[in-house]
Amino acid sequence: MFCVSGCQTKTEPTTSTTNTNSQNSTSATSPTKPVAPPTPEQSSAAVSLATPTDTYKAGYAARQQKDLALLKRVLSKEAQEFLADIGKDEKKTLDDQLRELADKPQAKTAETKNEKINGNRATLEYLDEDGKWVTMDFVKEGPEWKIDLPKGP
Repeated sequence: MFCVSGCQTKTEPTTSTTNTNSQNSTSATSPTKPVAPPTPEQSSAAVSLATPTDTYKAGYAARQQKDLALLKRVLSKEAQEFLADIGKDEKKTLDDQLRELADKPQAKTAETKNEKINGNRATLEYLDEDGKWVTMDFVKEGPEWKIDLPKGP
């Protein structure tokens, strides 16, 4: 139903250089501890949802990484409510529903085409797991584009 892609944060160790002003002036470089990878909440906050394509790619990556925080961020309020409601019958939470979504097959790439924006609504086409082009709906919530429930023509 929802297929999505995104952003990866590159983390590199940092080094510091200390110079001393003694007779035998030396320069020592000592590595600091590597920076820990961002938590899902940190990586979610760093992702841009400025365009529907950005949102799709963020969601695609979130599914690959099973990043529930980012999946929630890319889904509209209405889409989240819908998933939570359909899970109630099976006593599943929204997180349970999103875990199941992340486990489903998706396309090999986050390729999109034909992004169309009309006010606070948008659509784009993405490749599904079978290699077919499928339309996805988006809604603008505040400054960010979110994946929404299909609204039809």
